[in-house]
Amino acid sequence: MAYTSLILHHKSSIIKAVIVGALIAILVSIFLPQEYAATTKLLVIPKVNLGVDPYTAVKSGERINQTLSEVIRTTSFFDKVMSAPGFQIDQTPYQTTEQKKRKRWKRAVSPTALSGTSLLSVTAFNTDQKQAEALAGAVASVLHTQGTQYTGADVEIKTVDTPVLSRFPVRPNYVLNAIFGALAFGLFAAGRLVWKSEN
Repeated sequence: MAYTSLILHHKSSIIKAVIVGALIAILVSIFLPQEYAATTKLLVIPKVNLGVDPYTAVKSGERINQTLSEVIRTTSFFDKVMSAPGFQIDQTPYQTTEQKKRKRWKRAVSPTALSGTSLLSVTAFNTDQKQAEALAGAVASVLHTQGTQYTGADVEIKTVDTPVLSRFPVRPNYVLNAIFGALAFGLFAAGRLVWKSEN
């Protein structure tokens, strides 16, 4: 209770710290690489036997999508995307050590298996809008033409949404960074007040 009273008594100082923390986080975010996103969606249709109920078919599609989500992050899939015909992908960022290449690839693509559906959403990120679109398109193309190599099942993979570009950068997330900055500075200010009251 004493701590609560102390914090309430100095709430103006804590509020100032919160505002400063949020502003600093936003300023730092401005100087970070500004990345755009391109999102595409694919429908994974398992070829099931006659008589199989729809629920089982959907669950089968979900499992395949989860497998593909992991496969997309692999080096094998990366190599196929980089060599996909019709897409001019800048490979310069990946001309580095194997460890850094894998790390950058995992950051560049974000696959999501949409629960309760047979849909797979893939978002690609890049500081260049055209590159983000090319990456998303290449991933979708490889899944469509070669995805069955990874599924271990007889499936059909169709692109149902071509890559859609974000109008503005989505990374860094200014709102989220501001919240974290505000919380960090607010907690630090409150902790400092408590520490000073006990010493």
